[in-house]
Amino acid sequence: MLGASRRTLILIACIALTVGSPTAAAELLAAPPDSDAREIARRAEDSLRSERTVLEAAMTVVSPRLSAPRVVRFQSWEERDTKRSMIRIQSPAKDAGTGFLKLHPNLWMFVPRVERTIRIPPSMMLQSWMGSDMTNDDLVKESSTLDDYTHRLLGVDPAPEGNPDLPAYVVEYIPNEDAPVVWGKIVTWIEQEHGTPLRQDFYDEDGELLRQMRFSDIRAVGERKVPHLWSMVPLNKEGHSTTIKIKTIVFDAEIAPSVFTKRNLRQTRR
Repeated sequence: MLGASRRTLILIACIALTVGSPTAAAELLAAPPDSDAREIARRAEDSLRSERTVLEAAMTVVSPRLSAPRVVRFQSWEERDTKRSMIRIQSPAKDAGTGFLKLHPNLWMFVPRVERTIRIPPSMMLQSWMGSDMTNDDLVKESSTLDDYTHRLLGVDPAPEGNPDLPAYVVEYIPNEDAPVVWGKIVTWIEQEHGTPLRQDFYDEDGELLRQMRFSDIRAVGERKVPHLWSMVPLNKEGHSTTIKIKTIVFDAEIAPSVFTKRNLRQTRR
């Protein structure tokens, strides 16, 4: 028979192994033996991005500091192989025309009310984007979930929270040494059949869960199954949340080279 103190220590150890783990809410199943974690991660990225992607979306920011939710509408153009992107704010009126241009490795911001173009340094890539819980990096994707991380397959969640009918691979992203990322790890739920991301948990270097992204409103766009609602909740900021609702998204779009220029950045209308 175990003594009371030893039984207590074993119980504490068991709790430590389960709290904060993806298996705490649901037991993971073993993945098929031929599963490749990096390939699964690549499918998840490909479900949201093509070589040239154009989208129009609305972002809603909720915060105790705001008397009402703030809605920001914007358009985005991205050219994946050259790491170029352009974002232009459509509303609210006071921000309309504000633009963000990424010409790797630089990010530029144009502020129309003062007619100034400002370079955003790498140290500010993780700062809030337009007062939201998203970062500059979240929007312009300077860091790569494929190139900057090593991937480990944790198993299969047969009934993910919020999407119980969509079995998902659970993949752990561990940053490579010297990678320009802030997260200690990211755990991602990726739907098995189409590679659609369902959820991402972001941890700091001490293993504390800091924010969660949930993907929903999944619709067919060509051969892809694309989540049209992205919801970010920072767990260390009570009452804060940010959602992005995609209005339109076009994959493999035709984008003129002139879109990704400083001259175009300074144009308040397209």
